[in-house]
Amino acid sequence: MFTEKELENFMGVLKRGSDYVEIECGCTVTKFGDTNGKLRIFPDGRLEIDCQCYSGCPEVKLSPIEFAKHAGRKTAIQNWKSQIWVNNKEGRRENLWKTCLLKYHTDTFRRPLRGQIIHRDEFIRCTNCNKDRRFLLRTKEECRIYHDAVANKDWKCSDMPHKRISCNDAEERESRKACRACPRTAKCNGCVRCVCFGCSMCKFEDCNCRACVDFLKNI
Repeated sequence: MFTEKELENFMGVLKRGSDYVEIECGCTVTKFGDTNGKLRIFPDGRLEIDCQCYSGCPEVKLSPIEFAKHAGRKTAIQNWKSQIWVNNKEGRRENLWKTCLLKYHTDTFRRPLRGQIIHRDEFIRCTNCNKDRRFLLRTKEECRIYHDAVANKDWKCSDMPHKRISCNDAEERESRKACRACPRTAKCNGCVRCVCFGCSMCKFEDCNCRACVDFLKNI
């Protein structure tokens, strides 16, 4: 992918290989400060970022646009290449567009298809540590995890599948909680593009709750 000489120009290179390169990155917003992440660059030009804004942040495999939005950038769609940075060998921050790291990247932003259901992120408060925990609802499996957690009146961090988070992990800052993956705006309070009241992805045939039963009767 990249030559050793090219990678020597950067600090924070975490992995070098033919399958992908991983490097520390970040995005800065004056109001919120730095949001750190791990950028993975694949040979086909694909870019993924795992957010590390706090220990245990569940925002992983984000696109650069999603990462910049998560950090609080309102113009991420147009300007993410100049908003996300890496550290050069002198320790100074360089915007991605000024580096060689985008030489394979060809993807452009794809808006959601018309009529496509977008589920915004949701929060549940742990009954043990009293911290709000974010639930992603990008897939049917994630929707089921959240659905079952809502039904559990004694839900705790330890009930999260795969032990992704514990009561010892820090709670998200209030400024982060405002970003809930709406495709319209990063800090949407709820609109027709991100709030779903029932669809085949978030309602389940094997669930006997009233919401699922009523939805399945009406389709």
